[in-house]
Amino acid sequence: MTAKRFFLIFTIVMVTISGICIHAIISRARNELSKMREIQAKLPAENSGVTVTPTPTLPPLNNTGQSSKSGAKGRNLTNNQKYYTDVADPSNRNILLIGKDPTYSNFDVIIIASISEKDKTVKLIDIPRDIFIDYSPEVLKEFKEKAPDFYNEKGSRKINAAHAVGKMTGYSPANPRFLGKPGINFLTDLVYEIFHVEIHDYIAVETDGFREIVDYFGGVVVNVPVYMHYEDPSQDLYIHLEPGVQLLDGKNAEGFVRFRQGYNRNGEYFTYPRSKNVYLFLKAFFEQHFNLRNLSKIGKVYEIIKQNTETSVQDLSETYEYVVLASKIINEKYSIEHVNIETSGKKKFNGALYEILKTK
Repeated sequence: MTAKRFFLIFTIVMVTISGICIHAIISRARNELSKMREIQAKLPAENSGVTVTPTPTLPPLNNTGQSSKSGAKGRNLTNNQKYYTDVADPSNRNILLIGKDPTYSNFDVIIIASISEKDKTVKLIDIPRDIFIDYSPEVLKEFKEKAPDFYNEKGSRKINAAHAVGKMTGYSPANPRFLGKPGINFLTDLVYEIFHVEIHDYIAVETDGFREIVDYFGGVVVNVPVYMHYEDPSQDLYIHLEPGVQLLDGKNAEGFVRFRQGYNRNGEYFTYPRSKNVYLFLKAFFEQHFNLRNLSKIGKVYEIIKQNTETSVQDLSETYEYVVLASKIINEKYSIEHVNIETSGKKKFNGALYEILKTK
């Protein structure tokens, strides 16, 4: 799990907190409005010149699983490439979580958060970024004509490059889900065709906010298990951590969660399971900072998230739907499930290594 994946977790947590706060404000406003109406009803008719603003009609959460932003599913984007099994119920609400790579144009993280009100579950469907996409002849022809340089690049057939293919070819379905977003429309239509999962909304996250959030909360105290030494100037990644209990600032926290290989004190190279650091960090962060005292900081955290996030959820009605849904997830204790997309092997194509999707 990379820092990008961590920032996705932070985004979900902080947006959920914001949603609960907004929900509380709306509830209080409605209560006050109700009291005003009760008072108005008791006033004599001749004194009722003041008009109370009516309560806005807010749309109920769509439980059918059908998106109001229905995309086109006309022409095939692939050579009938279908995942071997269903991964989400058609009635689920599905949000595409994207972690952008700050160095390259490809997406580093692609996760579908599939929410079932029926089963009270949130499935996190983790799509391997190196999956080979078997594009149809029509798509390949258009791809080669409109973006010949990218067509010949290593890795251009990976799913994490699909949005770039859609953007460069000017993908324009008859009924796009997301107006003015050819790359996102192409990727979401591809996800539907391969996994039969309808994407209702998306969140695309930059990674710059990870360090900023950790620093804003004053760092995190962690017991570093081993000596960690690793450098990669191309990623601006310099990890130098001594073992033992210490306060990690944003920069060192990023190094801690990303460490998976390096050198010990004797200069010997070794690999390390990154997942251990993931759980240590998450446990420490939530124990130290996820409390009522820190709710006052939500405004600043929201600003950090907003600066590093692009989302399709824009208007009040859509925001309110997710506020209600977030409240349900927390109050009704939805279970969180992790779903790994299975692959059947690897193959080399045009100098790049790909994962082969397990298909029907």
